[in-house]
Amino acid sequence: MRRTSKFRFGLVSISVALLGCSGADDPSEVGAGYQDQEFSTTPGEPNHEEITASALSFLKPEIVIALQAANVATDVQFFLVNANHFDDCNFTGGSQVVRASEAEAVAALAPDQAPVEGDVLAIRAFGRALHALQDFYAHTNWIELGGETLVDRSLGAFPVLGAYSTIPSTGFVVVQGPKPPSAALSRDEAASYPKSAVVSVKLGGPRHAKARSAGLISGTVDYEPGNFCPASVAMTHEELNKDKSSLVERSQQYEAAKTLAILQTEHEWCRLRALASAAWGPAGAARLDAWVAAGAIAPTCAAEP
Repeated sequence: MRRTSKFRFGLVSISVALLGCSGADDPSEVGAGYQDQEFSTTPGEPNHEEITASALSFLKPEIVIALQAANVATDVQFFLVNANHFDDCNFTGGSQVVRASEAEAVAALAPDQAPVEGDVLAIRAFGRALHALQDFYAHTNWIELGGETLVDRSLGAFPVLGAYSTIPSTGFVVVQGPKPPSAALSRDEAASYPKSAVVSVKLGGPRHAKARSAGLISGTVDYEPGNFCPASVAMTHEELNKDKSSLVERSQQYEAAKTLAILQTEHEWCRLRALASAAWGPAGAARLDAWVAAGAIAPTCAAEP
């Protein structure tokens, strides 16, 4: 009983600790000045919080609260880092944030880690990964390209999205940095939305021309250092984001992005459990199973064939 009480207190208090690290004296200040971005978190529309709670409703309430706090803290702690939000066509950086954060969470779940301290560290890192992936669907043109599946459904480490690589789940080409000499990029700026967000990529020279593929971009943010979007197809965050339901002309795309963000968040639980099991065996899975609420049914985890 005493250990359970300490465990619960430690997990609930992570929200205070995270907000304290951000320098915000009032939780309502989290995201202040950034309320129009990052799925418009508090004090705008608490979408990151809602997505996290909806996808992970099978977890104990105190775990969900702690994950929400860790997720939202990203907007303060990494305010100017485009990789943490998949902005500026920094797909390699964004995917590395997810990969490294989940690896950090797994390391914190090691059997030799103290239960409370280890779980707090794991929640903080996992929440950071979730934030980036939730932003992925709102800040890129995945939805406008017709993406209806998740960017990745494997149970191994999240894949690094390399410049001008092809994403297996959709065949979309990652548009990042200067285009290869033999490639061609195009976007119809004069078209109305959502067609204006459709990027076409043609890889290969005249003798080895390949069919055109859809090109994945994300919106540019002028106050974040580093812009990897080719000027010929770039769109600003304001033109492309699906952070708020109040963006009437993008309401359908907003709902689609939110739906995929929920599904990806649930899948990341499965990935985290698989990675912890691979690293620490049954003990790793047991640590995460302890986060599940009594009587709740966790999702059946299976990688996409």
